[in-house]
Amino acid sequence: MRKTLQDYNVSPGSKIDADAVCVQCGTVNPEGTLICRTCGNNLRDQRRLRLQAEEQLLAGGETLPSPRKIVLGIIAVIGTILIIIAGINADRIMLWLVSSSEYSTENPWSGELGNQLSIMAEDLRLQVLASNQIYNAIRQPINTENPEGIFVIAVRNAEEDIVPVGKAMVKSRGDNYLFTALLDNGAQVRGIAQKQEQKLVAYWDKASCEWNGQKGSASGIVSKRDDGRYEGYGGTDLTNENFGFYAFKLP
Repeated sequence: MRKTLQDYNVSPGSKIDADAVCVQCGTVNPEGTLICRTCGNNLRDQRRLRLQAEEQLLAGGETLPSPRKIVLGIIAVIGTILIIIAGINADRIMLWLVSSSEYSTENPWSGELGNQLSIMAEDLRLQVLASNQIYNAIRQPINTENPEGIFVIAVRNAEEDIVPVGKAMVKSRGDNYLFTALLDNGAQVRGIAQKQEQKLVAYWDKASCEWNGQKGSASGIVSKRDDGRYEGYGGTDLTNENFGFYAFKLP
């Protein structure tokens, strides 16, 4: 039986611990959501920084503080909250400052961008991958700093085995990367990813998923690991679940 997107809701790492309520826009997201569905805020980083701030505040001892210390504590809490918000969204703020209007109006399914991604998707369909190519890529990841090329998409199943579930193509476009992925369940994911330090990030307005004849917004984060594999998390408004995946580059 053909798998659905929910079947790929398998995190390649540990369970995703993320806040449900976004401190940036106030949206109450479904439990386990990694990226805020309204503004793209990283809810897992938000939770981590919030817990660190709470631990620091609780480590001050149990003696009754003076009024002066209370005032200083309030100032520290406000400062910590501002630092958390700024730290979580530093990349987004920078992107707002330097992003080109070229990308803000493009649609992954139409216009110049849509045409480029459709050509990539057709080229990807014509890429016939032999079983030995796929499993060699998984067993011996290619370690390169260049994210362009053809990739095997895989997930970790219930038996903790890494199994292939599709293929993807990535091409550079200026300072950004175009990507398209074809999954075995019939879904296609496409859009523009922006490089932020060691991560490739696709926001809700820059990526989309088509599945069962429906199109919806998508988002995700992909990070390169030391062994060469890419580890990613993503989501789409076609389903309430997040999903984790691996990407292995082919020679």
